[in-house]
Amino acid sequence: MKKGYLEDSFWKHLHPLKLPPESIRFSYTFCLGGSTFFLFFLLILTGILLAFYYLPIQDRAYPSITRITYLVPYGGFLRTLHYWSGQLMVLALILHMIRVFYYRAYRPPRQLNWWVGLCLFLLTLLIDFSGYVLRWDADTFAALQVATQLVREIPLLGKPLYILFVGGPEIGALTAIRFYLFHCLILPGLMILLIFYHFWRVRKDGLAGRPL
Repeated sequence: MKKGYLEDSFWKHLHPLKLPPESIRFSYTFCLGGSTFFLFFLLILTGILLAFYYLPIQDRAYPSITRITYLVPYGGFLRTLHYWSGQLMVLALILHMIRVFYYRAYRPPRQLNWWVGLCLFLLTLLIDFSGYVLRWDADTFAALQVATQLVREIPLLGKPLYILFVGGPEIGALTAIRFYLFHCLILPGLMILLIFYHFWRVRKDGLAGRPL
């Protein structure tokens, strides 16, 4: 076996079987998908570090954030890095979807992966909002009230979804824990599954060429 054969085969396996000639250039994708995945990985890493000090308790959530920002070594830097990684991820994902739409990669045989991408976009917005709520101050509490009341107005499913998110008939102590679980476990877990399925579909279906 030639030296470096396994490494070479591995990297080739990560790429689609079909590659249009122009897709090799940086100007074709601008590495928007890869940048989104990198920012997601950075969010996981910084989120794990912040979770050591954050307290998902109604009366102690905001004081714990203050402690992270001003007392924990490099806590302010980690929190800022976590925040901006989240905002940049939303921006990178929007630009990625615009590029995919421009190249008409939503058409067969890639229509399923387009819907997977839409689900990932929705999950990204939900995880961004749930992280915003975890500050648990006056501004985020007002945003939480508006969002949960909108959920309650959904026909048929509104009330069960409201109880699922809030943890009871009204916002209380369980709400902070529920949003903490959504932000740190449930939503990231779903995103990881969909991301790797998304990568596999890109590998299987190939990249779309430039629109005619």
